[in-house]
Amino acid sequence: MTGDDGLERLLRAAFPRAADREPSRDLWPLVVNRVQARVGWSWLDVSLATVVTIALLMFPRWLFLLAYHL
Repeated sequence: MTGDDGLERLLRAAFPRAADREPSRDLWPLVVNRVQARVGWSWLDVSLATVVTIALLMFPRWLFLLAYHL
């Protein structure tokens, strides 16, 4: 079982034919709804922004450090 023919037989035996399968549902409307969905702020975003703002108010020299890393 050497050569391409043997490998082809092994691969055909291991994997079913993909042409026989149909999708269970249409996924395109889900993609469109996901793209058009309004993005909101999470509590994590708000708390992180608050922490950074308080830290910059307490230590104004850290602004240069923050700007350097952005």
